[in-house]
Amino acid sequence: MEKSGELKNVVVPGDLIGVAEEFIPGPGTYEMNYQIRSAIVGRVVKDLRSKVVHIEPLKALKIPQPGAIVLAVVTEIREDFARVKIMAVNNVFTHYHFTGMLHVTQVVEKVGEVKHMFNYVRLGDLVRARVLNHAPPYLLSIRDPKLGVVLASCSKCGTALRLHGERLKCPQCGNVETRKIGHGYGER
Repeated sequence: MEKSGELKNVVVPGDLIGVAEEFIPGPGTYEMNYQIRSAIVGRVVKDLRSKVVHIEPLKALKIPQPGAIVLAVVTEIREDFARVKIMAVNNVFTHYHFTGMLHVTQVVEKVGEVKHMFNYVRLGDLVRARVLNHAPPYLLSIRDPKLGVVLASCSKCGTALRLHGERLKCPQCGNVETRKIGHGYGER
């Protein structure tokens, strides 16, 4: 039973909160098939002036916003993109993990340098990246020289790789690997 309207207007992830013809999706929402849905648990806030709808979280959540720096683990890798699980936003670990996408064009600084994503990140790598949008899946970039892989394991034996010059070397088996290295690689 509802107590004095406490649960009024509360939505959970996936709930329909509007359509794209009426509103622009804001923080805590996402658009799928012209439908705006909730990405988090919270209250719906509709700004009729700006035509933006967003979700005000019930708990203080650290939701990725454009420009935020996130720490994420690579969970899937393909030729031209990597899917990641965002673990921290602006150095604050999140209670909920968000999905991010890192496209190969958001990895290199120079045009023409683009190769396969496997040359820059690998499964299980911890990356520091910048958020480009405000709705899941979050689009990420590691183009900035300070952004990139900050911790990686050897593809052959699983030992943490150590930085040697611009490459990573396994202290256990001697395997040498390349990544798009971020500032502070291996620092705790």
